[in-house]
Amino acid sequence: MRSTSSAINDFLEVAGIDSPEIASFFLKRNHNRLTASINDYFSNPRLVEQATQSLEQRKNSKSIASSPKLKGIFDKYKEAEPDPTGKYYIGVDGTLQYLKDLEYEPEDTIVLCLANFLESESVGDFREEPFMRKWSAVGCDTLEKMRKFMDSTLKPKLVSDPKYFTEIYQYTFRFILDKGEKKLPLDFAAEYWRLLIPKQYFTELDKFTHFMHVSHKMKVSRDQWNMLLPFLEAYHEDSELKNYDESQSWPLLMDEFYEFIKGEQ
Repeated sequence: MRSTSSAINDFLEVAGIDSPEIASFFLKRNHNRLTASINDYFSNPRLVEQATQSLEQRKNSKSIASSPKLKGIFDKYKEAEPDPTGKYYIGVDGTLQYLKDLEYEPEDTIVLCLANFLESESVGDFREEPFMRKWSAVGCDTLEKMRKFMDSTLKPKLVSDPKYFTEIYQYTFRFILDKGEKKLPLDFAAEYWRLLIPKQYFTELDKFTHFMHVSHKMKVSRDQWNMLLPFLEAYHEDSELKNYDESQSWPLLMDEFYEFIKGEQ
């Protein structure tokens, strides 16, 4: 039976490449069968590209994780003392300076993407482990690289990927919610709605927030927050809510809004 090293060398020669890692990847996929591996390599250019990118990311991650540059960035902004569990973190003041150095305003939508990316559980709290792990994974060990990643990857994705937008929208509720609370103050929620929700839904959003105020409903639950976005999308296409179905799984609040709209007609 051909040895693994021999199979890799044969693969490199036939494929005309110089990456043992790529050769090993395709050989493993094809149970060390050289002909099948070569055919797989040449018939799947997209897979070759993905495997190459993954390999580069792993290499970057290893080199950055062992580099003092990324650690130096975290240390620049971290609190002087660790939390009660002994773990260091970037607090509110450090976060504001970090964002300033990245050339972002705290109210920029991209900041929510950054917080989600770095797995922050609350405003002004970036933990060392995810900070090092996530930035290492994408090969960013300078502020310039971080800014470029956010502008070229996260920001466009927020616009082009509905699933990612929904992820950020739903994450925001948890992120801005005060510890120990289950609901957001209405005015606070409304600020973030106008920050996140596309402008074409502002007319419907304004009617909804007006309803909340006149109905003295000054708190927003997680379910209400999450369901508002698909509700506004449906309402935008049916401004008089003629097709509204109260038997659907909308929160009770949406049923009350429906009755409010009917009463105004």
